[in-house]
Amino acid sequence: MKEIRKNHIIQMITADNNKLEGIVFDYENDRIAVLIAYESLFQARKLNELDELSVIANTHLGIKKMKSHVIDKLNSSNCIVIENNEAIPVEQKREFVRVLSNITFKLKKENGNIIECYCMNISGGGIAFCINNEMLKLGENVTISLPEDEFEKQIITNAKIIKVYDNYYVAKFEDLNSHDEDKIVKYVFRLIAKK
Repeated sequence: MKEIRKNHIIQMITADNNKLEGIVFDYENDRIAVLIAYESLFQARKLNELDELSVIANTHLGIKKMKSHVIDKLNSSNCIVIENNEAIPVEQKREFVRVLSNITFKLKKENGNIIECYCMNISGGGIAFCINNEMLKLGENVTISLPEDEFEKQIITNAKIIKVYDNYYVAKFEDLNSHDEDKIVKYVFRLIAKK
């Protein structure tokens, strides 16, 4: 696990589902010395060489997981040595970072009606918003116009309504070009930086 560093907290789960905790005492490319927590010493004494472990590490880049094996059993310094393997890849659930926003923008329905909308949050992939006195349907295609004063230029894109709850809606941008997507992402990061 490339992300591992000294003093990171480690949790290890054995094949029979026992949990042990410790901290990274030392590490190399192929092995990690783990100082076992006092509460886990009883379980650590049961470990043998080549025992399989599921490892969860609280790293500076977030929680990382890997499969490992015991290399050296518990020693007199209350350390065990385990394999340092590649982290299990994490499937990204969301492609874009989303941020709260209070901009107003225009939405054009398929019938030509133009509605003023109040943004709740926005990302490079879509926008959540509220409207008054108008209804949109799930799956409806709309055109969204984002204001120039917030995005350095007016952004106009087609979108599809993918979530409806009372007067709260989520629209997914359908044909946003990469230049306009960059403008939205910059806006998102500007708002994050202010927090």
